[in-house]
Amino acid sequence: MRLSDIDLRLLRVFKAVAETGGFVKAQGQLGISQPAISAHIANLEQRLNVRLCNRGRQGFSLTAAGNEVLEETNKLLSHLDSYASKLNEIGGRAKQLLRIGVVDCLVTDDANPVSRGIEAINAAFDQLRIRIGVYDYLDNLTELRAGRLDIVVVGTTWEAQVPEDLETLHLYDETSGLFCSPQHPCGQTTDADTQEAHLKSSKISAHSFLNNPIDESLEIHLLEENAEVSQGNIESTTYLTLAGTHVGLIPKHYADRWVRTGKLVPVAPDRYQVVSQIHAVRLRSKTPNDVADHIWKHLKMQRKA
Repeated sequence: MRLSDIDLRLLRVFKAVAETGGFVKAQGQLGISQPAISAHIANLEQRLNVRLCNRGRQGFSLTAAGNEVLEETNKLLSHLDSYASKLNEIGGRAKQLLRIGVVDCLVTDDANPVSRGIEAINAAFDQLRIRIGVYDYLDNLTELRAGRLDIVVVGTTWEAQVPEDLETLHLYDETSGLFCSPQHPCGQTTDADTQEAHLKSSKISAHSFLNNPIDESLEIHLLEENAEVSQGNIESTTYLTLAGTHVGLIPKHYADRWVRTGKLVPVAPDRYQVVSQIHAVRLRSKTPNDVADHIWKHLKMQRKA
């Protein structure tokens, strides 16, 4: 088996679940909901073709195979983290360096204050170096905790408890809805009841902001993430939606350009929507450098304005 970024992400989730003793307890560390954690573990079990843990009325426990996987996972992640730390040491710590992590497609939202924040600190610091990386939600938190990012900007419902090691700053809210192509069965009618009936037999691709199902009565069929196809970000979800193979959960501001040209159609907009809270996040325990602290204060002021 060749390890991908997806595999490493799933292994980190598994490690958190195993070490905390269950899905519910892992929420506080990972910052995602129990259904999302369960989906990650199920995905990992499918990829490894082995059952990793027992869950249900009898309580949580690792299987024999799960204990073996945990042992190997600890070795692997420890080696990777040590390797990354050495690379950081080689590169040194620039005092006027700002490292920001974001989830995809936030730049298309006019409410996003990050670019304005960068503009402000660029005027305040000479010879400023800025690095911006686009990562999955969990990868953003992993890079932040590893000291490779100063601030991350992520979308979440935060229904799970915010991890204690993180300081969060709510920036704005982003609303996502269901969309389909006019050729999709859901796009053949504007009647919400008929659309909902079609939804129950449709494949639905959801972007990575979604930590909980839109509706408990609606079964969401998500593609298995692999090297060829991914449904974990907004762009890949939009590709599938435009192709007519899936109904897509897409931020409304992002879908609007295709709605205006008739390439996408809203699906039961009064019934199905998800509000993602966009947060800036940093570590509580870390003393921020001057640049990171400056942009944090700027973002805080912009929020109050």
